[in-house]
Amino acid sequence: MIESKLISIDPGKFATKGIALNNNKTFDKTYFRTKIFKLNNNIDIEAQGKSFNVTLDGDNYIIGDQGEEIDYRVDKANINHKLATYTATTQLLENYQAVRLVLGCPTSIYRNKELRNDYKNYIWNNGHVKITVNNKHYSFLIENILILPEGSGIVYTKPELFKDKRVAVIDLGGLNMNFTIYDNLIPQPSSMFTLNHGYAEIEIRLINELNSMYGVSFTTNDIQNIIRQGGVKVKGVIDPKSSHVIDSIIDQYVLKLIQETKKNNFNLDMMDVVFIGGTSLLIHDKLLEYLPHSVIVDNAIWANVEGFYKVGLIKYNQ
Repeated sequence: MIESKLISIDPGKFATKGIALNNNKTFDKTYFRTKIFKLNNNIDIEAQGKSFNVTLDGDNYIIGDQGEEIDYRVDKANINHKLATYTATTQLLENYQAVRLVLGCPTSIYRNKELRNDYKNYIWNNGHVKITVNNKHYSFLIENILILPEGSGIVYTKPELFKDKRVAVIDLGGLNMNFTIYDNLIPQPSSMFTLNHGYAEIEIRLINELNSMYGVSFTTNDIQNIIRQGGVKVKGVIDPKSSHVIDSIIDQYVLKLIQETKKNNFNLDMMDVVFIGGTSLLIHDKLLEYLPHSVIVDNAIWANVEGFYKVGLIKYNQ
C-alpha cells in the first residue's frame, strides 16, 4: 500500500497557501500569488520572482508573481485554482507518491452540495496527476479531498476564542468576504454567506482614484505598498492628499462590510467578532476603529490552512 501525505491548501483568489509536515516532523509552507499567464508557441519565458513554470495536460503556464490573470469568479472549479492546488502540492510532496488533501472554498459553495462536489471532482480529476513544475516532473495520486468552508480554520487553531461563546467569523480575502456564526465552536449553516467584498474592491477603487490624481498608472503591487506606508510618496515624502483618499476608501469599505452583515440580519455591535484573512491585517486599524471589540488574529493569513490541517489529521486518522 502506498503511504500518503496529508497536505492542507488554501487556494485563495489573491494568494495560495499550503502546509504539510515534512520528514523531519516540522512544517513546510508554500505561498505564492494565484495569478496565471498561459504561454504559447510565440511566448516562452523563464519564471522569475516567486513564480513557477507549469505544464499540465499539454498546456504551459506561469503561476505566481509573474502571472497576469486573476479569476474574479466566486466558484473555484477553474484552471487558476487547479494549477494553484497542484503546484502547491508539488512544493510539499517530498518523496511521497500519494496525497490526502484538505482544501477551502467560499461558504456559499460549501453550503451547496452540488457546487461543493463539482469543485472536489474538478480538482480530483480521477485522482491521477501528472504535472511539470520548473522543469521537474511530478506524478502523484490524490487519494481523497476534504472540502472545508473558508473562515473555519481559526476555530481549530484558536478554540479559546469560541468556547462557550457565539462568535461571528469574518474572513476577508482577495475577492470574497466569508461570514459564519459559530455557537460554542459549532458552525451555524443558516448564518453562512459569501460577498464579493474582498481586497480587490479596495485595490480597484484606489487604482482608479490615484491614477486620476497623479496621471500615472499604479500597479497592484504599488497599491499594496502605498496602503502600508499610508500614502503616495512624492520625492520621498508622503502626500497627505493621497493619505486622505486611502483613508476614505477603506472607511467606506468597512462601513459597507458592517451594512452588508446587517442586511443579512446580523448586528456586529451585538456579538463577538473575529477577523481573519490577509485583508484584515491590511486594514487592521480601521476595523478596530469601527469595531473596537473585535479580534484580528496575528496568524490571519495562515489561520485557514493551519486549521484545515488539524481537521485533516482527525478526519483522515493520521
